[in-house]
Amino acid sequence: MSWTKDKAYEKLQEIYTDKVMQDEKRRIFQQVYNHLHEHLDDLAVKSGLKEESLKQLKFFKEYTFMPGDNLFQSMRYVFLLARGEREREPQETSQHLSRIYRALFQPAGLKNPYIPESFWKTPLGVACSVAEDGVESVYPVLDEVIEAEAFESH
Repeated sequence: MSWTKDKAYEKLQEIYTDKVMQDEKRRIFQQVYNHLHEHLDDLAVKSGLKEESLKQLKFFKEYTFMPGDNLFQSMRYVFLLARGEREREPQETSQHLSRIYRALFQPAGLKNPYIPESFWKTPLGVACSVAEDGVESVYPVLDEVIEAEAFESH
């Protein structure tokens, strides 16, 4: 398909429903939560989280919202950019992208995150691509979506 920015944003708005964004936040939350517990084990403090904190984290996962400046807010920011909202400040976008990449892909001891190629096909990865490189960067992914939709309709 021959994409324009407007057509691409229109398709992304169709794709990035509230449910898709919430499901992706829950998936990412579970990844980070599991990673946290692995590191608590590494430090021999498996029960390092107080019961109150565990309840709060369960609440955050259920409602996919955390107050304050955090990973969920960064995900929300890039999802909104992918849906066509205007970027506030390039520096703010960069900070949100850095938080996402650091939280998901920066192992202890490394200065820079290692981002696997498979990430760029996930809902969050596509949104990060739009935030980082513009909607034109995801035209090939949108072509794949159109092909899959055509295949499913036959």
